[in-house]
Amino acid sequence: MSLVDTLKTFCFAILGWLKTYGVLLGIISVASWIGSILFCTLAIAYLPFDYFLPKKRESRIKQPILRIALKCLKNLLAVLLIIVGIIMLPLPGQGVLTILIGIIISDLPGKRRWEHRIIRSRAVFSAANFIRSRFKRPLFVVED
Repeated sequence: MSLVDTLKTFCFAILGWLKTYGVLLGIISVASWIGSILFCTLAIAYLPFDYFLPKKRESRIKQPILRIALKCLKNLLAVLLIIVGIIMLPLPGQGVLTILIGIIISDLPGKRRWEHRIIRSRAVFSAANFIRSRFKRPLFVVED
């Protein structure tokens, strides 16, 4: 079998798969796009306005086992959001904002540096403050 025949077979297989599952893929894509917009909007609207200022945060959960379990779940969700955000960069959706939300809820080393790098982008900062103004919330304050 030559390379051309292999490519033809591959293309026909992909077209057959799209014919069978294309509508389902489209529905999932639109639902994830709408979900990411809603989730990112609510997350940005309800963050404290001084979130990006340097300060020490303490955990309110006193039981160590519960605190570790919740930290693991939170970091799994954060990594999932970062991966989905990276996937959404070339696709429709809020890719950069989804990555920012994933970084915000994570406990990864260097997260504050990445948060500041992303939020200091003029487009991201103005979009985040626009969302906050629509919810009548105080605008974000960042250190200079």
